[in-house]
Amino acid sequence: MAFIRRKKKGNTFYYELVETLREKDKIKQRVLQYFPTLETANLYCEEKGIRKIETKLLISPALEKRLDGKLAELNKARPLPREVVINLRDKFEIDMTYNSNAIEGNTLTLRETWLVVRKGITIGGKSLQEHLEAKNHVEALQRLFELVDAKRTITENDILNLHTLILDKINPLFSGQYRDRQVYISGSSHVPPAASEVPKLAKKIVDELNNRDKKTKAVISASRVHYLVAQIHPFVDGNGRLARLLLNLRLMRAGFPPIVLEKTQRKSYYTALEKADDGDQYPITSMIGKNVEKTLDLYLTAVKGK
Repeated sequence: MAFIRRKKKGNTFYYELVETLREKDKIKQRVLQYFPTLETANLYCEEKGIRKIETKLLISPALEKRLDGKLAELNKARPLPREVVINLRDKFEIDMTYNSNAIEGNTLTLRETWLVVRKGITIGGKSLQEHLEAKNHVEALQRLFELVDAKRTITENDILNLHTLILDKINPLFSGQYRDRQVYISGSSHVPPAASEVPKLAKKIVDELNNRDKKTKAVISASRVHYLVAQIHPFVDGNGRLARLLLNLRLMRAGFPPIVLEKTQRKSYYTALEKADDGDQYPITSMIGKNVEKTLDLYLTAVKGK
């Protein structure tokens, strides 16, 4: 008898077709075939009449428990000392700007990003666009903080305005404007929906940003915001940066500190997004959840240090 089981490796799942055998009164299992994605495994199930795999697990119970516990601990320490908040926000602005731009190919180093943003220094050998990407991103972050503090519903215009700041002086023709053409994502098999569908689909992003779920459910919601932007690809350019900004907007409005998806995670980050395209959102949600825990630890250490 053959069946398919799910196996975990790091932040991702893969699937095995397993045959159960009896040999000399002993039950043994033999792996017949591997499937890299949930979609390929379920296609095989359809072809062979095997029960499909259903996965609703988006984040591990152990991680959920840690996140809820650490958030509760941080909430007890609030309001945080002003100097701690200023220091952590300054660190986040530079780290987030450097890493988010680097994921998209910007070659400024962390130190160079700081010099451009904080000192207004021009870095030799770096393009004007790379300088503008750094400055624009910090402006978008400052707008993000304003939205976090705003006691109102997030609107479609808020998203369009954030996108405008990302592309300001770089690609003004497409800044703050939904795409009017079909786009393709380099290195990905996912094909975004037709341009005519974007305005309707973008409303899902707005709805999720205004989701009121708290604790770890808010982390899952934030991950969904990020994935929706990546999947819909509403704009010609700037989608990745926007997705990471909106991810943090959702997290921070739920009381979590902001996170940085680091350049060193780029390969596993893109792999997790590909898994999500195939129907398995556990990898990207887990990656985001682990980064949330990392930032919670950072904040708790900073508070205890005071």
